[in-house]
Amino acid sequence: MEEIVRQIKNQQEINFINVRDQIEMADLEKKFDGENNSRYIFHYLNSLDRFFINPCDYVYEGEKLFGIPEGLSAIDPTRPGYINDSSVVISRKQLLNYLDYIHAKVNAYFETLTLGALLETPEGCDYSRFELILAQFRHLMWHVGLSSGITFSTKHEWNKFTGLTKLNLKLFCKEN
Repeated sequence: MEEIVRQIKNQQEINFINVRDQIEMADLEKKFDGENNSRYIFHYLNSLDRFFINPCDYVYEGEKLFGIPEGLSAIDPTRPGYINDSSVVISRKQLLNYLDYIHAKVNAYFETLTLGALLETPEGCDYSRFELILAQFRHLMWHVGLSSGITFSTKHEWNKFTGLTKLNLKLFCKEN
């Protein structure tokens, strides 16, 4: 695996750790802006699944594999496929199973990704593979933060956060 791809993979692995920690602690039923937290979590997982590799060549498997209708990922009533039912709470088990599926899919992608391919634009897409990855880093962590805040509002405790351990040890003499 080329060095830049290895570094991106390592940082995405930290993202996966943070997402798992967030889902395990999340108050799934807490509503925010008309939607429950499980829908916000599913939204960011579905986006990671759809946009990390190539949104123009995407097939959703989550309903067949985990029983989650894709329309539950739409959190904006003006979006196509939006399901207007805030009483539907996606279970923690379903969310974690979907996360595991995405994790395996992304790791398999990294195994074949090269520096040259990273800078190319997938067929039918407007962005390079690198831009798609960076966009998902940004989108994912924005929503993880939102969901963590929603959970904090009821549990009054923050979920764990994993970062650059070596740098944190150097700067702050502690992990995370």
